[in-house]
Amino acid sequence: SMNLSAGNAYASLVNVASVEQPALKRVNPGDPTSSYLVQKLEGAAGISGARMPFGGPYLDQATIDEVVNWITQGAANN
Repeated sequence: SMNLSAGNAYASLVNVASVEQPALKRVNPGDPTSSYLVQKLEGAAGISGARMPFGGPYLDQATIDEVVNWITQGAANN
């Protein structure tokens, strides 16, 4: 249900409800804590399914921090 190719990823992620947990947005601009993408990348308690990327290897903390920073700064379409 997600098209993460160049030019399409933003529309598939930002302000779009998660399929696994519809009460959460995949990316909630300005709020990484309530962004389901961050929860999945970190393997937070309460996620549905598996940690991302599925089967690993998982992203290192510096890369996750970049995603968190992007969301914190408003999740610009860049």
